[in-house]
Amino acid sequence: MSAGLNAPASTQPIWRMPRARVLVNGAERAETGLEQFTLTRTRYSRADTLDMTLAVDRARIPPGGLWFDLQPAGQGATLPDIDITVQMRDAARDGAQWVTMFRGIVDHVGLSPAATSVQVQCRDYLAKLLDMRVRDGWMNMTGADVVRAMVTAAGLTPDVTMTDAMVGQFWQVEHKRASAATHSRFQTAFDLARTMATMAGCDLYADGATIVCAPYPTATAANTHVLDYADTGPGSPVAMGAYGLHFTRDYQVGRGVVVHVMSWDSRQRTRVEYYWSAGGGSAVPGDGTGTLHSFALPGARLDDLKRIARQKYNQITAHARTITGTIPGCVTLAPRDFMRLSGTNTTWDGTLDVDAVTSSFSWQGGFAQHVTLRARNTLQEGETDG
Repeated sequence: MSAGLNAPASTQPIWRMPRARVLVNGAERAETGLEQFTLTRTRYSRADTLDMTLAVDRARIPPGGLWFDLQPAGQGATLPDIDITVQMRDAARDGAQWVTMFRGIVDHVGLSPAATSVQVQCRDYLAKLLDMRVRDGWMNMTGADVVRAMVTAAGLTPDVTMTDAMVGQFWQVEHKRASAATHSRFQTAFDLARTMATMAGCDLYADGATIVCAPYPTATAANTHVLDYADTGPGSPVAMGAYGLHFTRDYQVGRGVVVHVMSWDSRQRTRVEYYWSAGGGSAVPGDGTGTLHSFALPGARLDDLKRIARQKYNQITAHARTITGTIPGCVTLAPRDFMRLSGTNTTWDGTLDVDAVTSSFSWQGGFAQHVTLRARNTLQEGETDG
């Protein structure tokens, strides 16, 4: 294995002495030391999740009891959130600072008294939107305004850079109907926020207690990592910065994909359709080749349909080529970063999106990450950015 994964904009070495700690509501707790954790972060429509095992030191349990054994403040009161932060640093580097890997809230706790261990499951702060039912209707507001309103109502900080404008009376009326909790596909605030983010070409994710809704990133020197790979010939082994490196290709996607999106205005009695394929966009069907994927988006304008059709096309064709592998832990690696691979002399070479990162840490096993790479900004079917 080579020197591993390095960002071209930095000289980050492989961590020689990875250390991790858990903060509970911003403070370390001596009675529950960290044994191991698994952190799953993705670009998918879900919250990041943390599973960790803590060791209970019975001699250090405070008089008030264990921090996760809470009592309601009063009759009928709900339990307060428990804020969890996981941080890491390389103790072999002089002056190395703690870097936050995860911040979220506790979902589930399991205590094993005989084993003096605690299993804790957490989600990041997107959980607040996932658990919040939509009951209100918002009139005379842009999509960005609505997302900000929902994030604020969930007690979080919005960081929204959507550039959509007012979308008309149809959106105002139909959106108010669609936000009812009992008769809509928008059952949660996350469903609604994610749909509006997609329509605006944005990503939706949590950065601590801040919910970010921003345009999809592009590859730069600062966010592009390099996956080392060198094949000097059949007489020597392949040198690579990952083990278990696996390339897959879906030929069903490679045979062609056509995305069809449509919308309608029940007040104006109008209907709009749009198609996107490897040849680009069109208001009429193409030659009929390729697998057809249809999506209905009531209330969307033609400009919205054009943007969403291409996004859906890119999401589907991203599965044409996938790279997975396990690398030495890199604390700066996260979804929405990019990774460049070259030297395989295959169609997998290029710059791909980091779709998912599963980070694993334990005192016995060290720090490693399983990564999934895909090309989410394909220009045409099966093509990656070189």
